[in-house]
Amino acid sequence: MAVPTNNAPLINVLVTRPSHQADKLCAELTANGLHAIRYPSIDIQAVSNTPQATAALQNIIRSDNLIFISANAVTHAHQLLSTQWPEINGSIIAIGPSTANALLNIGLIPRITAQTPFNSEQLLKQLPSLDNVSIIKGEGGRDFLEKQLTARGINVTAVDVYKRAMPANNPIAPSNVLHYITITSQLALENLFLLLPAQTKKLKQASTFVVLSQRIAQFAKSLGCQHILTSKDASDAGLVAAITDEESH
Repeated sequence: MAVPTNNAPLINVLVTRPSHQADKLCAELTANGLHAIRYPSIDIQAVSNTPQATAALQNIIRSDNLIFISANAVTHAHQLLSTQWPEINGSIIAIGPSTANALLNIGLIPRITAQTPFNSEQLLKQLPSLDNVSIIKGEGGRDFLEKQLTARGINVTAVDVYKRAMPANNPIAPSNVLHYITITSQLALENLFLLLPAQTKKLKQASTFVVLSQRIAQFAKSLGCQHILTSKDASDAGLVAAITDEESH
């Protein structure tokens, strides 16, 4: 997509990723001539009972195969262990490239990384036969992977190492036209409408919601969003490509 000239109207893209995860997406949007507006609708925080979470991690790390569900899971597990990881005897498994990179950055090498479209469904196709699995994740969220592994007869332990919270209310001027809104989870969309109640109706009618999966697309449709684009894979590049492809038509 060509970068607009000074006389061309800006294409505004609202980025709802948590503050610490928005840089890459905003940079890619800007590089493609789009105007990124940061508006985190989820705040990632440490779990309330950190001693319990730390003990749970220490109990499972030495023996189980470890599935890291997100880069946040890697970061917060690393913090809970004070960056001191014991020897890991099982396989290290990442839900996608961003999670794999987060693992590599702390010196852990994933044996398996989910391929495109970088989600639980794809990871399940790639997993070999396993006896014990621990899923390192955030509080709440989707339990699809845990249920599917349990149905296979695998002993599954879930360890929550972070939680998702509502950010402080930060109004957006009603005059701002939000052409696109990137949504990376159902909670991000729910929180967005809670943060902007006066603008929700207009957003559902006028903005295009760019989502990471068909599952989130169906959820957005159920909430009344009228214009939805689905990324081909669960990545920042996928979100940007969905927008630039739409703008090129």
